[in-house]
Amino acid sequence: DAYFETVPDDSDWSNKTDDKKNRYLISATRYLDGLGYFGTRCSTTQALSWPRKDYTVDTVEIKCTFVPDEIKIATFELARALANNPDALIGSKGTEGVPQEVKLGDLEVKYNNATQAFTLVNNIFDVFPWLAALLSPYCRAGGSNSTIRLER
Repeated sequence: DAYFETVPDDSDWSNKTDDKKNRYLISATRYLDGLGYFGTRCSTTQALSWPRKDYTVDTVEIKCTFVPDEIKIATFELARALANNPDALIGSKGTEGVPQEVKLGDLEVKYNNATQAFTLVNNIFDVFPWLAALLSPYCRAGGSNSTIRLER
């Protein structure tokens, strides 16, 4: 609540019950915890990916004594986004937005859309691209699954 008091419009967060806020914060934490982060966990027994160590961002060494503000803000903003659209990360079932068949010359592919089940969207950054701006310095994930880190 203290974070949302600092944003221009908190009406879409402050109108939720404390129970709902807690649920969305937990869900946001779970989604973000599943991403691949640089560095290593501070303890092999810690429940979440953060805090971390053995990594530097903009000459600031990531230490076990803090969680970067960007990680916290990403969690808060994702919780708010989920609170206002709980199904945002759930894929569709059936033929919604999925082609029935594709043809290229003599090559033809027909899809059996009836077997598709509800699933999570593969890439959270496709649904919420603004997360990449907050998490990209800390996260292996990106716009695709082929993102790699290159160091000189």
